[in-house]
Amino acid sequence: MSKAKSYISVGDFIDLFYKVKQKGLHVLFSKFRLMNQSRTKSKWNTAESSSDFWVIPRVRKRWNEKCTGDPDLSYEDYLMKTHLMDSNNLKMLSVGCGTGARERHFATYSNFALIEGIDMAEKQIEKASRYAAEANMQSIRYLTGNFLNHDFKPESYDVILFNSSLHHFKGISKLLQTKVKPLLKAGGLLVIFEYVGPNRLQWTPEQLKFANKVLKSLPDTYKFRYNSSSVKQHIYRPGLLRMLAVDPSEAVDSESILPAIHGHFKTVEEKQMGWDITHLLFKDIGHNFLNEDEETTAWLEHIFEQEDQYLEKTGRSDAVFGVYRK
Repeated sequence: MSKAKSYISVGDFIDLFYKVKQKGLHVLFSKFRLMNQSRTKSKWNTAESSSDFWVIPRVRKRWNEKCTGDPDLSYEDYLMKTHLMDSNNLKMLSVGCGTGARERHFATYSNFALIEGIDMAEKQIEKASRYAAEANMQSIRYLTGNFLNHDFKPESYDVILFNSSLHHFKGISKLLQTKVKPLLKAGGLLVIFEYVGPNRLQWTPEQLKFANKVLKSLPDTYKFRYNSSSVKQHIYRPGLLRMLAVDPSEAVDSESILPAIHGHFKTVEEKQMGWDITHLLFKDIGHNFLNEDEETTAWLEHIFEQEDQYLEKTGRSDAVFGVYRK
C-alpha cells in the first residue's frame, strides 16, 4: 500500500461544490455541528445511490461473476447452495444491514429460523422493518443500535455477515477477537462482501494514474455528473479532512481486514472482486451507464477489461468476498 496521503485536495472542492448545489449549504454546516458517531449516522440516514458504481446493473453482474462464477448468481444464493443448503434452524446476524435487502433475500430460504440485522441509522432500519413486514417475513428482526455496544448472546449465531460494513470499524483485529468470534457457534461462518483497500480511500498513485487514463478514454457523453451539465475531467484522492467531516468511520482500518481475519479464522474461500478502478471511475457519473444499449455495453466491457488488466498486473484487489470458519 502506498503511504501517500492527502489532507485536502482539488477534488474536495469540486465535490463540495456539487454537494452544496444538490443538497444546499445547510447540509455542509450541519456536518460540523455533529460528533463523530452522529456524522456517521447522518451520512447513512441520508444515503442515496443516485450515481455510483453500485447503481449500474452490469457492474452488479460483474460482482456476481467475480464471487460466484455466474453473472446471474448472487453471492447470497451461492452461499446458500455451496455452504448452507444442508443446514436448518440457522441463525444469522447481519451487521450494518441498512435497508435490509440481503436479509430479505436470505429469508426466502426456509433454512433460517432467525435473521437479525443491526444498524445505527434509524431511518434505514425503519425502512427495513417496513419492507420485511410488507413481505410477511416473520423470521427477520431488525435492531437500531451500535453493534459494538449491543448485548448479544454469546455463541448464538451460525453466520455473521458484513456486507460493506466491516470497513467502518476501527481496531479490526480486536473487534474480530473480542466481539465477532465470541458470537459465533463452533464452526460458525463469518461472511464478508467488503472493501479492503487503502485506509480512508487514500488511493495509490498508480491506481489514480490508471483510473484517470481510463476516464480520459471515455466520450464526454458518459462523463456528465449527476444532475449537472459539468463533465468529470479528473479523479482525485479524497482529502483526509473531508473524510473526517463526512463520515469519520469510512475505511478507518480497511487495510487490516484481511490480515486480521486470516489471523482469527480459517479461510473457507476468498474471491477478489476488484473495484480498484470502477470504484473511483463511476463516482458521480454512474447514472450515464444505466442503459442496456449496444454502445453503453461496449464501453462498460472496455472499462471492465481495463480493470482486469490492472488487477492482473498489480495482484491487488480493493474488494473481497470471503467465507471463513470459526
